[in-house]
Amino acid sequence: MPNRIRIALIASLTAISLLMAAAPVGAVVTPQKVVIIVGPTGALTDNYRTRGDSIAVAASAAGASVVKVYSPNATWANVKAAVNGANIVIYLGHGNGFPNPYGTTELTDRHNGWGLNRTTTNGDGDNWGSTMVYCGERVLRGLLTSSDDTARLTYCGGTANDGITPAPNWVMIYSNACYAPGASEGSDTPATETKALQRVRNYSFPALSVGAGAYFSTDMHEGAQQLVDTILRNPGMPFGTIAENANGYDLYRQRHFAHPDLAGKRIWIQNTGTPTSGDYFFAYAGAPALTPSGTTVAYTEPTPPPQPVPTVIGRYPASGATGVSASAQPAVQFDRVVVGVSASSFTLKRSDGAGVAASVRNNGDSKQFTLLPSAALTAGTTYTLALSAAITSVEGGALTPTSWTFTVAGTAPPPPPGTTVYSPAAQLVFKTGTHTGYQFSTTGVMTAQKSYTLPSTQNANTSTRKSITNQSGKWFYVVNGVWAGYWMRESSVLYLASAPVTLPAASTANFSPVRPLVFKMGTHTAYQFSSAGVMTAVKSYTLPNDQTANTSSRTTLVAQAGTWFKVVNGVWAGYWVRSSDVVYLQP
Repeated sequence: MPNRIRIALIASLTAISLLMAAAPVGAVVTPQKVVIIVGPTGALTDNYRTRGDSIAVAASAAGASVVKVYSPNATWANVKAAVNGANIVIYLGHGNGFPNPYGTTELTDRHNGWGLNRTTTNGDGDNWGSTMVYCGERVLRGLLTSSDDTARLTYCGGTANDGITPAPNWVMIYSNACYAPGASEGSDTPATETKALQRVRNYSFPALSVGAGAYFSTDMHEGAQQLVDTILRNPGMPFGTIAENANGYDLYRQRHFAHPDLAGKRIWIQNTGTPTSGDYFFAYAGAPALTPSGTTVAYTEPTPPPQPVPTVIGRYPASGATGVSASAQPAVQFDRVVVGVSASSFTLKRSDGAGVAASVRNNGDSKQFTLLPSAALTAGTTYTLALSAAITSVEGGALTPTSWTFTVAGTAPPPPPGTTVYSPAAQLVFKTGTHTGYQFSTTGVMTAQKSYTLPSTQNANTSTRKSITNQSGKWFYVVNGVWAGYWMRESSVLYLASAPVTLPAASTANFSPVRPLVFKMGTHTAYQFSSAGVMTAVKSYTLPNDQTANTSSRTTLVAQAGTWFKVVNGVWAGYWVRSSDVVYLQP
């Protein structure tokens, strides 16, 4: 079963609790009701029960009455009864949110809710197909219908369920449940900001839509205990301030948004990971000026300050350096700890645009990194080092992309046979329509591509024409315009202004039966177009050798230069590919 448990990961800030004003002498104070739910989590359930007990101690010390509903007794019927009239509900257990790696559709009957025991007789078993059931958003809201699946209808109250009925302005707290604060499961890739926001949006909706005054989710050390203590002791404190005082809250890491589904509500998410495992471990949603007592008070939401942005403070070789050793290992130093440095964000390219295969070494402090080329650099050749915006500070501030050049000592070898170098650069003609440029490694592996549609015939300049390893045809290296830094294959729609390329005229034809097309070895790009000739899809693929596919027609297309084949099978089935000297009808 997927591991949807979030064990405490992060050391916390010291909890801050403000004392509640004493009640008037003789006043009768009804204790706040705190319900703690511990769902089945297999062998880890004891850990969660212990956490629940710690939360119960904090709640009792703050004057609340506490109801525990722990696995194996955490069935839907028992939990629903317990949360009736509750002021604070804390859930510890498996989280099941969306987006997730298991599907592309949000299933609100089982997402954004609680993982509970099916019956009281299966211990702490957490097999979601037999012993545990996810009672999701529509269960909490009482919206199941007869068309829902058997598990929800049998173990989550069915169509008779009218949803949960906590007290007005209640507070929902998720503790160490995946997805609820935005975080991914431990085995999955850490969430992006967009994905984390979507998860908290979805998970907070059911609670807020049935009258909750606030939604919190925390994976912080003792995060739930601290939140419960602060809420109970400070009924007049705005929830925004409560969130600011939460364990692990870091304004520099915060991101604030309007709730997409609930007017007047806000969502706060926070990436709180380490430099190598960043994820979203704290979230708040609700109206920040609202208080636990139900009043609205003056409150100014804090504005997260600009994220610190890393700066390059050291480069080797220096910009413009000459006479550099062919065995040089380029290096860079930043002014602060950074994340995202890799062979794709710290790159080395030859003057002809070919990428140099290399690995990256972190020199130990996440501030200094060395690029390790897989082979010696070429004498007399100018190289470009580049750092991309994928490199960020721990807080998320992106590096301003930067690049610099250096030249290796010695005399450059003569260009390979068939290579032409243009100095000054020569002019290229690009005919009307869609073209794709590529970047390649020294072995001819495509490392980047860029497709763009030209509304008319246009020009750009090239510095080199040559063959590329494992790629058919002749290629131009473009030095300006849309495709600056990319290679473009020579064809009848892309050629030197001084040497146009022409193909024999080809008539429009439908092929029945279909005809075989020859695709020469290397990278090709095919497209889908609207009736107006606007590109709607693009697919690039590299063939290790010459191959064939079938075509049903040859024709011209609106707003697209050249002659095109409609491919009906293989990689590009349903796409158009332009006729050229590397894509043609099999003789």
